[in-house]
Amino acid sequence: MTDDLTIIKEYKEAFRKYAKDGIIDMDNRLKHKFNYQIHRLEKVVKELKGEVPPNRQSQYFITLVKAGSGRKSIGNFEFPIRKNTLMVIPKRVMHSSSYWSTRCSGFVLSFNIDFFLQNAFPRKHISGRKIFKMSLKPYLTISNQQASQLAAIFEFIAKEHRDDRNPKDEMIAVKILELMIQCDRLYTSESSPGEKPAYDRNFEQFNELLDKNFSEHRSVTFYADAIKVHPYHLNFLSKKLTGLSAKEAINNRVLLEAKYLLTSSTLTIKEIAYRLGFDDPDYFYVFFRRKAHKTPSQYRSEFC
Repeated sequence: MTDDLTIIKEYKEAFRKYAKDGIIDMDNRLKHKFNYQIHRLEKVVKELKGEVPPNRQSQYFITLVKAGSGRKSIGNFEFPIRKNTLMVIPKRVMHSSSYWSTRCSGFVLSFNIDFFLQNAFPRKHISGRKIFKMSLKPYLTISNQQASQLAAIFEFIAKEHRDDRNPKDEMIAVKILELMIQCDRLYTSESSPGEKPAYDRNFEQFNELLDKNFSEHRSVTFYADAIKVHPYHLNFLSKKLTGLSAKEAINNRVLLEAKYLLTSSTLTIKEIAYRLGFDDPDYFYVFFRRKAHKTPSQYRSEFC
């Protein structure tokens, strides 16, 4: 079995080597394949120097930040990383991170559907989880007591992972299932009494299409037509589920890609503008300044 540090270094090398991909598809960039991994957050952040560029993978991720600060993007959501932040990432959803300091602690767990199928668990144990619906807010700030309860499960999984005794995957699968159930309960308890966390398949399709087409199509009508709903309804769904209008979600996705290209590539600002579908670089300049409250050059200079 490939050791944990090797896996982290492989991620690091893929992030460096394929930065110009825009969103790095880790399914095609990792040499070693694995069904699950668990790492201490502090080791991951230290090795990656606090930066995880936009990427996606056919893995589900659950991260608990016990201590630390930074900024995280998952799909259309961008939010601060702080103490007791719980983050969940569905498979193939784009995500990125910036930690302000390597002084942090917590856990990063990833796994795929094959891990459960190989251990005789039905597929529904994953596909039916509320926490892995793309339309749900993918993060929570939880209490110290709740964080301690989840940390105990992570610790158990980490201990089993290090143990040489076999078979151990069945026990790890059981504990991951327990972790998912506890996370589902936390999401449910955050909702209003009697209200279930919202989920809408149309909004799922919108997110999937947006990730593929944001550089060519920034019209709400394009996405509404593609999923066969009225633009007003798409805006209603987006506002209800994320607090953002559909147009704001589209612009946020473009802005996220612009920030990534400005800080991780050697492309000129004009080249970035054209790559993102702006016919005139001046339009990109105005767009970026209005959204980021600074010019593209000012933003790039802060990171270079």
